[in-house]
Amino acid sequence: MAFGTDKPQEAVTPSASTVSVNETSRARSIATRLTDAEFGEVEAAAADAGKKVAEWLREAALTHARAGASTEEQTDPILLAEIMGMRSLMLNLFARASEGPLTTEDLRKMSACSDSIKEQRAQDYMAQRRRRTSPKTTDKP
Repeated sequence: MAFGTDKPQEAVTPSASTVSVNETSRARSIATRLTDAEFGEVEAAAADAGKKVAEWLREAALTHARAGASTEEQTDPILLAEIMGMRSLMLNLFARASEGPLTTEDLRKMSACSDSIKEQRAQDYMAQRRRRTSPKTTDKP
């Protein structure tokens, strides 16, 4: 099967001691169609990882499939911290604005407060989420 590359494919026969059980027992395959641009992206990503396209695709598919319901892996901690900071800032702005006009100093203090607590709030939120989604353990034998 040609992949549109100009490099000749080398036939390498690994010795029995270097072939893992997983590589010898793989008997199933999945086919998909890609545009030339999409294939170029996949090929470049595989090359950047120092892997063959098939190996890279297998690892990417399995990583994605195994992540499944794991919210922890899908949550970007920096983005979550920024969202928590914005949430804090907005709540403080609304609360303070309901009391009257805001000064520049008020805004500066609220922004500094939001920046100082956002990472901790994000960590607390994720810890609370882990506690809610983790299976309950009992002390009963």
